[in-house]
Amino acid sequence: MENRHDLFTPEVYMKKIKFCKDDVPVSKEVDVLVTGGGYAGWGAAMCSARNGAKTMLIEQQSALGGLVTLGYVALTFSYIEGVGYDLFNELKKRGAVKGRFVDAEITKCVLEQMLVKEGVTILYNTSIIDAIVEKNCITGVVIYNKSGIQAIKAKRVIDATGDGDTAAYAGVPFEVGCPELNGYNQASSLVARIGNVDYDKYQSALAEINNIEWWAAKIQDAIKNREFPYMIDKRINWIVVVPGRNKNHQELFICYAHSRNCKCLDAEDLTRQLVEQREQNQLFMKFCKKNIPGFENAWLIDTAPMLGVRDSRRIMCEYRVTGEDIVSGRKFDDAIMRGMHALDAHHPTQPGHIKHIIRKKPDGSEEKVYVNPGEWREIPYRALVTKKIDNLLVAGRNFSSDFMAQSGNRLVLECLNMGQAAGTAAALSLKENITPRKLDAQKLRKRLAEMDINLFNDPLYGSNHITRKVNSEDILKPEDDKLGRQATTIIKDEARGKYKNFTETGEEDRLLEQKKQRARDAAGYTENGGDVGTNLE
Repeated sequence: MENRHDLFTPEVYMKKIKFCKDDVPVSKEVDVLVTGGGYAGWGAAMCSARNGAKTMLIEQQSALGGLVTLGYVALTFSYIEGVGYDLFNELKKRGAVKGRFVDAEITKCVLEQMLVKEGVTILYNTSIIDAIVEKNCITGVVIYNKSGIQAIKAKRVIDATGDGDTAAYAGVPFEVGCPELNGYNQASSLVARIGNVDYDKYQSALAEINNIEWWAAKIQDAIKNREFPYMIDKRINWIVVVPGRNKNHQELFICYAHSRNCKCLDAEDLTRQLVEQREQNQLFMKFCKKNIPGFENAWLIDTAPMLGVRDSRRIMCEYRVTGEDIVSGRKFDDAIMRGMHALDAHHPTQPGHIKHIIRKKPDGSEEKVYVNPGEWREIPYRALVTKKIDNLLVAGRNFSSDFMAQSGNRLVLECLNMGQAAGTAAALSLKENITPRKLDAQKLRKRLAEMDINLFNDPLYGSNHITRKVNSEDILKPEDDKLGRQATTIIKDEARGKYKNFTETGEEDRLLEQKKQRARDAAGYTENGGDVGTNLE
């Protein structure tokens, strides 16, 4: 077994010693092994099991959900597809959903129980320390946990680690960071959980002020007064309202702290990020108590157990998705998911976000190009099929892409949908006794559609948007979705230039406004996180 630990620890750091363990015991043999238990890994394991494969999921943390549950990014979906629909329904039954927000603790439990119900074996507190590769196939991984060093054998492996650890150990080439910015990764974030907020008072103050720059002005004053020693953002990135709490004593997850110049494959630098962001959150809490209505009696409960790393390895696959693909709304014959979110790179070296690519015009000049808020794009199956290793798939933020394309497809829904596709592909390839590389993408697409993943209707409308929006009191079945089907037809006719007048149903204004608002939401056009000038210009 080749030692590939230099993928993680540069030679310049330390001297080397010989380390070798012979006769590693095989603890499990499965059809499909999923490495990583975030939403991508969870979706992969669910779909693999539902398609008949004996499935195992290993996770280095002590719970499922990744950043949603352990990083306090407790958001659900802007629209719901496949197993996400079942998850949302179960969370709703337990009172764990409030608009787009979820209760992180209940979500951990629901994710586990749904996997167990499908017969998936879960193994926590387990790290991958090597891959077993034979003749261009990964036949298993070597793991370490409290039981010692062991091996797990598998016929198919899905890397949903986020960092692409499994693929890297298997020798698949990868990219890291932003090439124009010294290879640094996106800024990371450590989310704070703040309790005892008078949320009604806070909301009333916002409504009275009616100025989206209010937070920015307050923070800018604090920076001038040297209350913040770090190079910090002028705005809060987002606030999550924890469901089921009293509004006068509300609990919030707030994403504000950031670290820049990040090297997210370097343990020492990850430690640096955690240390400085814990201090940032302490300072931010003092700032809120002093300056923000409703926060006078609030306190910092804790910071997230898991650092919010936005990017690290991008694994090289049969197709590499580019920022140009995203802003141009490119469609693919082998598409396995659709998305609408804006490009959203948290700037690697300075406060702010990058939400554009630079496109050269025929005359040699350059222009900034953004995602069209009304457009959608697709991710091809080939972006999940790794180079070199025939039976290894990837899913989640480590999919094959350039820096900017990854920034718009690293979010909850996109990761979950990539996981669903990878898990389904792994199981189908086993049934057909072929490698995932040779799997007919059209068969995969057909099966995904049967599992209620929208690949054939306009994603602005159709069942996933009209009837399954997360703030709806009633969730309808697709067969009841007359309005959604009608709206889809109108969109298609409009695209062909046939749209004339839609007044007979009395729904035109509502539908068009829904379309615009969903497009704005999906594109990430919020009061926070505006675009900044960058060295990419």
